[in-house]
Amino acid sequence: MSSSKPYTDGFDEDPDTDLRGACPECTGAVAVDGGERACTDCGLVINGHGLAYGNRPRWSEDGPDTRRTGAPLTPARHDDGLSSEIGRGGDANGNPLSARKRRQIRRLRREHTRGRFRSKAEQNLAFACGEIARIVGAIDLKRDIREFASRLFRRAQNRGLIRGRSLEGFAAASVFAACRCRGIQRSAAEIASVAQCNGETLLNDYRTLNVELQLETTLQKPDQLLPGIASTLELERTVANRARELIREAESAGIANGRRPAGVVAAAIYLAGKDFGDGRTQREIADAAGVSTVTLRQRMYDLEETGE
Repeated sequence: MSSSKPYTDGFDEDPDTDLRGACPECTGAVAVDGGERACTDCGLVINGHGLAYGNRPRWSEDGPDTRRTGAPLTPARHDDGLSSEIGRGGDANGNPLSARKRRQIRRLRREHTRGRFRSKAEQNLAFACGEIARIVGAIDLKRDIREFASRLFRRAQNRGLIRGRSLEGFAAASVFAACRCRGIQRSAAEIASVAQCNGETLLNDYRTLNVELQLETTLQKPDQLLPGIASTLELERTVANRARELIREAESAGIANGRRPAGVVAAAIYLAGKDFGDGRTQREIADAAGVSTVTLRQRMYDLEETGE
């Protein structure tokens, strides 16, 4: 009877009862819990068990009976993540390839790259997915926003909305639309600053997406836009708190209803800065909020009438 492996395909969690020694970090007491030796003062795990024996099959998260043979499907790739790549370097055993074999692999890789796209539309989709991934990474958004934006671009392409318009603009508009649908506060100016299009093109393409796809976007409120604009301007906390009070007064008086939220925020920040001696001009605040100085002054007059 073999005794080399007490558990053929499970976890070996034979607890370690050796309590000798002290923590190497803080010299605290060492305790054993669940097969791990850890310090009771700083929580440092010194060593532990839990080694898996055997090779159990891996299962996919897409279904209970689907074997996992690679990464899960994702709409963020033009082929849903099912494409394969010809690797570089050595063979499967790590041995270097001969010069003849390297030339052959190079030719195969070239032909494989040429044959990846079955149509021009699929090539455009691959470019747009890459642009969406770049924008999402540049403004530090989550993966679900990238996937949602890619799905929006696919729907727009299937409807024929991309014809005659730039791929870069629709990719940026898809990211902006995904943020609006998920309630994430990202301004069009912030997305356009890292996109390969200007803000006007982004907004025009977003309007097309919003009308044709009938997006269920969330309403933006001024108090939700305040932290981002305040961070851009590097406002002091006292100025930001005063601006928040003015925004609440504007919402109570109904000034924020039917008006652009960023304009209300810009006016509140300008008035709060005047109260605390902040020397920022209307142009600086308007540029940070993505509005014009005319809009800022109009909302400022409304707020001043409310305070009288």
